Amino acid sequence: MVTLDDDKVRRRRWQQRLLPLMVWMLTGLTVFFFVSSLAQLYVLHQRVEDAPPLGTAELLRKTECPPDWGSEACLTLRRQDTAALLEANVVARRYHQASVVIMASVWSRYLGFVTGMTLALVGAAFILGQIETDASEVGGKGGGWEVSLKSASPGLVLAVLGVLLMIASIVTLHEFDTRDAAVYTGGAGLPSVDLKPPTVPLSRP
Repeated sequence: MVTLDDDKVRRRRWQQRLLPLMVWMLTGLTVFFFVSSLAQLYVLHQRVEDAPPLGTAELLRKTECPPDWGSEACLTLRRQDTAALLEANVVARRYHQASVVIMASVWSRYLGFVTGMTLALVGAAFILGQIETDASEVGGKGGGWEVSLKSASPGLVLAVLGVLLMIASIVTLHEFDTRDAAVYTGGAGLPSVDLKPPTVPLSRP
């Protein structure tokens, strides 16, 4: 006949056997979280700093005009060359900014996913180690629904929160809108072009 004391003794032995696993799980996941987050943040910072430079040497170079050209025609050519260089730099910086925003969005989703995965794995380790405390309750409501979770196992609460955080990180979508429009060339004698895609109406059969 199994008594309550025997059950406590077996649980205590099981927890002692799994104690190294739980310690290494917490330590390893903490180190991985901080190292991976710092590495991604460093890469993002380098990408932000690596903006397309403005070619000042090309802007300051002397314009070579044909001998039969007048000063007015040569000045117009110089303005067009300068406007084209500035326009190219603006376009490059615009798409560089868009790529940085995309990288920041991916990094934030990655951070949320890794955080949720860490919570879920730590919770699984606590469940495996049969760690129990006073009953904890987590709940939320909104949009006509209400969910609550009450458990004496902190591992179960951490696992559920981690899964919810991972789901939220995956299903959350970020919208990006980058449009090209002339900034310098429109005022330098060149036509201003808007590359916004046209709206095509859907035809019904």
